Amino acid sequence: MRPLSALSALVQLASPPVFSVPYAVPQGTQYRVVRSVSGAKGREVNGRFVMEDPKSVFTSGQDTKVIVYFEWEGPVGPHHFEGLWRSPEGKIVLISDFRYEAKGRQFSGYWTMLLSDTVATGEWTLEARIDGEFAGKQSFVITSSPNAAPPTPTRRMPTTAELYQQAVAASVIIEKIGTDGLVIGRGSGFWMGEGRLLTAFETLDGAASVRVILQDRSQRPATHLLSWNRWQDWAILAIPGTSGPSLKRAADPAAVGDHCVFLEVTPGGSRITDGTITGKTAPPRAGERFLLQSAATSASTGGALLNENGEWVGVISGTAIPGANSTQTFGILNETSMKTDSGIYIQASTAVPASLISDTPAQAATTALADLADRGEFVRPVVDSHLIGFATLTNPAQKENKAAYPPVYKKVFSHRDERAGVYVHWQSQTKSRGDVLMRVFNLDNKVVVDSKPSTISIGPENTSSTSWEIPLANLSLGIYRVDVIFGENTIWRDFFRVTD
Repeated sequence: MRPLSALSALVQLASPPVFSVPYAVPQGTQYRVVRSVSGAKGREVNGRFVMEDPKSVFTSGQDTKVIVYFEWEGPVGPHHFEGLWRSPEGKIVLISDFRYEAKGRQFSGYWTMLLSDTVATGEWTLEARIDGEFAGKQSFVITSSPNAAPPTPTRRMPTTAELYQQAVAASVIIEKIGTDGLVIGRGSGFWMGEGRLLTAFETLDGAASVRVILQDRSQRPATHLLSWNRWQDWAILAIPGTSGPSLKRAADPAAVGDHCVFLEVTPGGSRITDGTITGKTAPPRAGERFLLQSAATSASTGGALLNENGEWVGVISGTAIPGANSTQTFGILNETSMKTDSGIYIQASTAVPASLISDTPAQAATTALADLADRGEFVRPVVDSHLIGFATLTNPAQKENKAAYPPVYKKVFSHRDERAGVYVHWQSQTKSRGDVLMRVFNLDNKVVVDSKPSTISIGPENTSSTSWEIPLANLSLGIYRVDVIFGENTIWRDFFRVTD
């Protein structure tokens, strides 16, 4: 019997677990059973206990021991844990105990009872007590039947090093190329089968072309999609005649508390990162998302979220609003005026659950990336023009502010406001002249407000400002995107919300 360090995650079991059903405990108890499971074989992995052979029926002569594992929520501090083993007659035949100081409100521990050929058969119970209080029980059966099924072969879980090698071998870098041929973004993807790459839609959004960099550093163009969902933020690229080691989709869906990992991709390389699922969120129209323990770099977007068996259970996601970065998404979805059933959106790394992603075969019909642009499903990328000193959404009354203090930023407008304002202060180290305009899009990428173009001339000694008004009367409640366009390029973008 041993304590474990405080856990913030549940254990992903290698085969269908035998869970106890949380039942009522005496009122006033400080301890709540989160989960319990019995099994014949387990081990500690990185401070967590993994039950490798979960079951509720044990055969004397075949099984050598019974392990009962619990997870609780309770007070922080030192505790005395007792396990009372009750025989089929209800008698306490063994008491196992240990002491452990919980560092957090979630903690766990397990007890072990060795089996002999003479052990009593029937239904046994392990009753847990913490500091003398009842803290749950787990029942199991011991049988000596010669017809009992042999123990299920255990499945060896890969080590962290093996998970890393498996993830790296199946992963690729995806470069998003702009109309000028330059890279405007990098993300990740992974092989889900012959000729099929799974990634986040954001890694492709707005691309004039896409380049896939394989593990051997060779490159392949990607021009067609097998399937996608811009709101759920996933896409399957068709790469005929090319593949790498594929990751297996998990048979069982992941859940909050499952310990997962993903590759954190940086310019210097990649590393395995804790992707424990700490919660869920459901941004409007974006579907369910997993909230993850660790932050993901932008280059990690589109990578695989792996369970402890090395199976993919999700795709690292970048945004819940098409065209928005994570900061814009967090800001607009967490406005106090936002009233949705999904509640507050949490700024954390997220993943799209595998359950939302179709397993489209490689032989399915494809769609060209260029067609998505023609359909308006792509959001034009923002080009850094070095022309803007400052830009903001604001009230129209503040837009003409000529003082050193910029207008007050505002991103939520009511129909009672009648108008929203956009203010841009131009500042450039080189001389530039061209037409500028402002457009407002709904989140289906349709233009709902289009200003007339005006010509500006700016330079090191010639700063100026431009402002626009956005009439709100004809805009329905919801979120909108506003772009400032200079020449052919979108050079600034933000999002605002319209309320009652």
